[in-house]
Amino acid sequence: MFTRWFCSLVLVVCVSLLISSSARAQYKLETCEDLKIAEAHFGINTIETATCVNPTKTFSPKGTLRNVNVVYSFPKVPTGAGVTFMITKENADGEYVENKDYMVSPQHTTAYARFTINTPGKYFVRLANYYNKAQVWATGDFTVGADTVGPRSVGNTAAGGGKVWICKSVDDSWNCVGGANEWKARAGFDVLFKNPTPVGVDFIGIIFYKQDASGKDVEFMTEYQQNMGEKNRMYATGNNEITLPAGVFSVYVIAWGKRETMEHRGNLTEYFAKMTLTVK
Repeated sequence: MFTRWFCSLVLVVCVSLLISSSARAQYKLETCEDLKIAEAHFGINTIETATCVNPTKTFSPKGTLRNVNVVYSFPKVPTGAGVTFMITKENADGEYVENKDYMVSPQHTTAYARFTINTPGKYFVRLANYYNKAQVWATGDFTVGADTVGPRSVGNTAAGGGKVWICKSVDDSWNCVGGANEWKARAGFDVLFKNPTPVGVDFIGIIFYKQDASGKDVEFMTEYQQNMGEKNRMYATGNNEITLPAGVFSVYVIAWGKRETMEHRGNLTEYFAKMTLTVK
């Protein structure tokens, strides 16, 4: 009798542990190098399901790109829910970094968030109830390492990979005709820019700063916004419409969104291409 009771008790405990373990396995918070997003359609609603690509706890800075991906997996919630991914430094009581909300429908089985975090250090992530952030459902941590790229022209591309020329004209084969690093004051010229890859932005800026004797930018001269198209890697102005007074100038080609708007200090670092032009 005792043996049967003991065996039954062991069986109940084992089943309970199995059920508990299975239930826990359905809930998972992961940090990932990337996410694969699949879409399903329910009437007018589109439901995204995220799958972790290369789970990791160590990330590298990627400029303006999303470098930290977090996904939470769970069984369907019949009533739906709201969740918030909360990032702080070091631990739950650390310095606030960023929160991102995600609304969960009854068809969802994952929620995800992508972050751009470039400052090296250790970070703590919490998955909380959107309506009551003191209710935390899952936690994790990760580390962002040192930046090995330096200034970027756009996205995660190192600055200075392109080339810019000052030309009398640009032919149909994208060759600089009559190019030079010295030019006559108030004489018109064209600018030719070539990048090794598509620039990834629609608008570029051609920016001119006057240099002092040491080669530092000391005076903003002018800038030109150009619609290049994000899939193109070459651009040229036309009709010799650009002129400059006498002096030595830095010529930058940059993503238009990276131009200086409030103060013009020059000595830019996040550019596609740069050259020095002497005007006499």
